[in-house]
Parts: sequence; structure tokens; C-alpha cells
Amino acid sequence: MRQIRSDKGYLRDAELSEYLNNLGDRLAAANPSPSHHFYFFAVNDPSINAFALPGGYVGVHTGLIAAARNESELAGVLAHEIAHVSQNHIARIVDVQKSSTLTTLAALAVAILAARSDQGQVSQAAIATAQAMSIQNQLDFTREHEREADRIGLQTLANADFSPSGMATFFERLQAQTRFAESSAPAYLRTHPLTFERIADIQNRLGETPSRQVPDSLEFKLARAKVMATQGEAPDAVRRFRGVVAEHPEDVEALYALTASALRAGDRGLAVATLAKLEQRAATPMVASLAARVMLDGKQTSQALERLRAALQKHGTTRPLAEAHADALLHAERGAEAKKVVTEYLRVWADDPEFLELLARANFALGLNAEGHLAQADALRQQDLLAPAIDQLESARKAGGDYYTQSIIDARLRELQDRLKQDKNKGERAW
Repeated sequence: MRQIRSDKGYLRDAELSEYLNNLGDRLAAANPSPSHHFYFFAVNDPSINAFALPGGYVGVHTGLIAAARNESELAGVLAHEIAHVSQNHIARIVDVQKSSTLTTLAALAVAILAARSDQGQVSQAAIATAQAMSIQNQLDFTREHEREADRIGLQTLANADFSPSGMATFFERLQAQTRFAESSAPAYLRTHPLTFERIADIQNRLGETPSRQVPDSLEFKLARAKVMATQGEAPDAVRRFRGVVAEHPEDVEALYALTASALRAGDRGLAVATLAKLEQRAATPMVASLAARVMLDGKQTSQALERLRAALQKHGTTRPLAEAHADALLHAERGAEAKKVVTEYLRVWADDPEFLELLARANFALGLNAEGHLAQADALRQQDLLAPAIDQLESARKAGGDYYTQSIIDARLRELQDRLKQDKNKGERAW
């Protein structure tokens, strides 16, 4: 996760993060073994993919969100990944391979991640270093994991009131898209092998479950629209969603996507006009945040703040609205007020990296450079980015400040230097 957070593909989007974690929490609670903690995050990547990591971290590519034709399909993929964690598949792989060296296990990890990123040459190079592994045995074990994850995932979908057929339809479509590459791909690296036998097993299980249609939530539609509005060139996105809105003028998802893509393309007139139609049909926190972005783009900071305050009063203090509110205050150059509200938000979302970064921006806006660097260091520390955090603390020390602030800086600096030294002694890379 330290590597992922420092990667440019790690998507820091409060609205997508909240949607994925709300959906994931609903599924995790419906899992037959709901004893794990999960954290879901978005990866800005157009490929159709998702992956589970040790500790309950589940990454979701934006390409998967855009490709899902309905919410049950997306939920089916997440339920499958949750099952990998709840059934301790990663731990079981390591347990089976007790005799393997650390180097071999590291090569296996690289091979799996490279395969999920569709980097065939990297995968082949990694697997060449894993000669101590029994490839066929590992493949069989992985396929067994996939069957178990499918079974648990289907049960989870039903328990969470989603349509279990969503998993089958999505996997069938993915299989159709990759059927020509299936025979040439290294079998050992197929961490999610889409075989005909596996699809048939899912269909057989579905035959025992009553069929039902589950309507998509508005949150899913808006999250997908937000992702699709960022794909490709902005003018192309505008043309695409203009056409959809022309055919379906009441489609909230298309109206949101057209507003967002028009804003991205710099067509403020179109964004304002489409937003007015959108707000007549949907009054959600995501629409309010989009409205504030359109107003800020037009330098209408007072109107943007008023819109966000009204949304906070109507919908409550959701995390995305709180973040948008603080950001709008900073755009309005109201640093003191921004610092006050961010401090209040940090009481709710303690040590949240995004709010700590907002606090840093507020401090810098007020000329409190030492406090700004300290808050930035705390944000990096929460993400385990130790070396950059130490650099920020060094800058904070040079910036001066009162005795109390300097004491905090010195204590943080000693703590992080000790942690960084321990990491180096363990042979871990300091990012």
C-alpha cells in the first residue's frame, strides 16, 4: 500500500472512495465470514480489473467501474475479491509454500501483480526466478481459490440484496473479450482464470437461486458517470454525452457526465446549462459538489460556498462534502475559516491524510509555514511515506515557529527517523 499510495495511479477522489467503501462495506457485512476490516480504493487505470491485497485492501480500476453495465456486476467483482480475503487465500498460499525462500515468494508476488496489470514480459521474467515453486500445484491451488471465491461471492451478493447473476454476466463478457488470448497466456499467472468450467459452475449455482432484477442506485450511476467523463479526450467525451442527452434528456447519469466533461473541456456555458437540468432531476451530495466546482470555475466563490453549506445542512456532513467545503474556502482565500472547519473535521476523521493536507494549505495561506510543513508531514506519515515526511519536518524546523510547535516537530522527527532506520534494517525500501 505504501507503493500504491505513492503511485500516480492511486486516485484520491473522495466521492469515488466513499461510494466504493459504502458498497464494499455492505458486501463485507453480507459475507458469510464478516470478521475482516476492508479498505477499498480506486486506481486511475482504464483496464478492467480489481485486486485484493493482504490486510483487506481492495483496489478497483476506474475501467471496471466504467465497464460495469449495472451495479450488481460491479458488486459481483467486489464480492469475489472480498471472498479472497475472508477465506484467507493469500495466507493459505504462503502456508502451502512453507519451503519456499523469501526470494521465491517475492517473485510470486511480482508475477501476480504484473499479470493483473497485463504486463506479460514482466510476468515471464518474474516467474523465471521462481523455479523453486511447483507451478502446476500452485495453479491448481489458485483455481480452487477462484471457485471458492465465486461460491462465497454469489452467496454474498444474495445476502446483500444484489442480483447474483451480475457476477455471471460480467465474467461471461470478460471471457468473450479475452478468449483469443486465453490459450497463449501463461497458465500459472492467470490469477483469475476465466475458464469455461468456472463459468459453467457459476451458472449451475445460479440455477439454484431465484432470478431477480435489482435497480441500480443513483450513487452508482453518478460514480460511473464521473469516471466516464474523465476518460479519453475532453472534446470527445462532450460529443459522446451530448448525443446521449439528446436521445435521453431525462437521464441523470448522462446529464452529470455531460456537465463534468464540459467543465473539463472548458465549455463553461454548456456546463452551466446542463447543470441546471441536472439539478432539477437530482439533489444529491455529488450533484451539489459538481455545482460548486462549476461555480468555482466561474470565480463565483460566494455562490459555491452557499451551495455547499446548503448541501451540508440538507445531507449532513459527509466526507466528500466536508472536503469540498474546505477546498472552496481555500479557493475563496478565507484561510482562517478554512483552518477552523478543517480542525473540526479532523475531530471526526482523525489523522485523515486529505484533511491534514487541507490543514497544511490553510496554514500556508495564513503565513504559518512551520505549522504548514508539520501538517504536510503528518499527512505523509499517515500514508507511511516516511522519507518525504522527514523532509517536510526539516523544512518545518527551518521555518521557525513557537516553542510548542518546534517541540512537536522535534518529537515527530525523532519518531520518523527511528522508523525509517528500522525499515532499512529490515531490508525494506524507504519510499
